[in-house]
Amino acid sequence: MRKVVLCLFYALCAFAIAFSLFWMALPRLALPSPAPGADSAAETPVPSGPSLAAQTLPDTGQPTQYLLRDEGGMVAVYTCGPDGSPTHLARQTDIYVNLLPENDALRVKQGMVVTGDAALQEVLEDLGG
Repeated sequence: MRKVVLCLFYALCAFAIAFSLFWMALPRLALPSPAPGADSAAETPVPSGPSLAAQTLPDTGQPTQYLLRDEGGMVAVYTCGPDGSPTHLARQTDIYVNLLPENDALRVKQGMVVTGDAALQEVLEDLGG
């Protein structure tokens, strides 16, 4: 009887390990978007124009540099001044650093510099936001 219980325990452990590896190997699936017209009151409105912060920034002709780093366990986006140091918080994302892959989490914790708005959007989409 003891051998049967031990074999069942090992089989359960092997199944759990195999299932975990399979689950980690799956690609990230996008969340389904709600049907058009389904409870739109629960959604937050998206501003149509540029944000107030974007309207006040002077156009210097050079692409803006952003610094992504860990702020309270979430990815925060800071704008950088001409010397490369962060000047102010531009955006607090809802991306948890501890849920990122190890390499991405390490890069964010060390401070990831991104140049340009398009590159920032691409990096944030890659991170999951």
